[in-house]
This record gives sequence, structure tokens and C-alpha cells, in this order.
Amino acid sequence: MIKLGDIGVDKSDNITHLANLAPSYSFEFESLSNVVRTILSSEHRLIPIVSKSQDLVGIISYMDILDALLRGLTRNTRISEFMTRHIIFCDPTENIAYVLQKIKISRRDGIPVVKKMKLVGIVNEHDFVNLVSGKYLSIPVGEAMSHKPLFISPNTSILACMKTMVNTHYRRLPVIKAKDLVGIVTGHDVLRYLNEVNYNPTFLNENIENIMSSHVVYVTEHDDISDAVKLMLEHRIGGLPVINEENALKGIITERDIIELL
Repeated sequence: MIKLGDIGVDKSDNITHLANLAPSYSFEFESLSNVVRTILSSEHRLIPIVSKSQDLVGIISYMDILDALLRGLTRNTRISEFMTRHIIFCDPTENIAYVLQKIKISRRDGIPVVKKMKLVGIVNEHDFVNLVSGKYLSIPVGEAMSHKPLFISPNTSILACMKTMVNTHYRRLPVIKAKDLVGIVTGHDVLRYLNEVNYNPTFLNENIENIMSSHVVYVTEHDDISDAVKLMLEHRIGGLPVINEENALKGIITERDIIELL
């Protein structure tokens, strides 16, 4: 475990010391395609949804959008029709330690910061991972990674990849060919592709190798957690495959795994 005090964090500080106080958001009357553009431009995994009067009324993640498209909703569907209305949020006066527990227990990527139902910010896993940046933790990746991660092959269709992500809630999937790691695909990659092809379902039959990232940033199970954090922050990614000397997949380490250590 990593104690906040040991890495120089005052756990009693208000969450506003850590949160993004100028968050991206969308309005409840916007279309699915408009919200996708906001998610892609912000590079966030979820977006708060507000009313015309700026009251927080919902939240949407890119996984919710992929699920909606699989269920037959269209690019013109209003986001209010399928956004999550049960919102876990925090008050600006709540402290860092308490909000950390909220994120861990709820297993949400992030939660809005709300004052009198008005959106004032958002705090997510990335913000907490950033707290350990530059700190040598003396914890090997192998102790925190998820073992035997789910993976797909390069000839998996984009549609099958979407279904796998939605059904398993995995945000990223390593791509394996003949036991070698050859790529990785994320929910953002799929969403960006759908936006580029104007949500035409015909293109979902294409192979995942057409949209995966073939330049994979990775770690080994013997690397320190601090090395994984450094790479995540440098490359603005939320997870890393863990490989051995033969380039075989051993596991995956994500921001969620780091959060669980705090």
C-alpha cells in the first residue's frame, strides 16, 4: 500500500486542490455524435451532462456510448435518452482521502465536483495517479498488475471488439498474434473510428488491426510501479501491457490498479 502522507500529500486537503475545475461537459439536449466529439477532443473517458441552467443532470462514458450504438441507437439520439442519471459526486469541501474512497468503492473512472447541483469540476483516476508521479515506490509491477488479461487477435472485427469491451467493461485490449504482442486498442480508438466513418455500421466488419495502435508502450513485471506511472503520464494513457523477455503478454497494469494501492 502507498500512504498519501508518505508521498507528500495532505489527505485532509479539499478535493479542489486536485480536481480539474474547468471540466469539459455537454448539454442534455445534445446528440450522441456531438458528445462523442467532446469526449474525443477532451481525451476524457466520461463527461458530465448539464441542463440549460448548468445543473448537473447526468454523466456519460464512452463505454455507455458504445453500448448505445450496439443497441441500435443512432448518432442523432439525444444523450438524455441513455445517460446515467444516478450520479456519484462530491462536494468541493470533501477531502482528498474521502473522495479517493468514493472512487475506489464506486469503481468509477471519475466523479463530478458539485456545489448546490452546479458542476464546478471533476476528479478522476488520472488525477490520483498523478500524485505519485516522480516518487520511487519500490513496488514491482508484477505485484499490482492484472494477470491473464483478455486479449484479441488482429483479425478480430471492430464489431466483435466493441461487444467484448461493452460486455467485459475492459477499456483496452491487447492484440496478440502467434503469442506476440503486436498492438493495443482502446475504447477511444473505436469511438474515433466510428466518428470518422460517420457511424456507418458496414465499416464495423473491418479488422481491428486497421485501427489498433501498433506502437505499444509496455513494462515488464520486474519494473517498478513508478516506471509504469511515468510512462502512463508521458503518453497520456490509462494502462500498459506487461510483457516478458519473449514479448509474450503476462498481464496489464492500469490506473485502477495504481488507485487500489493508495
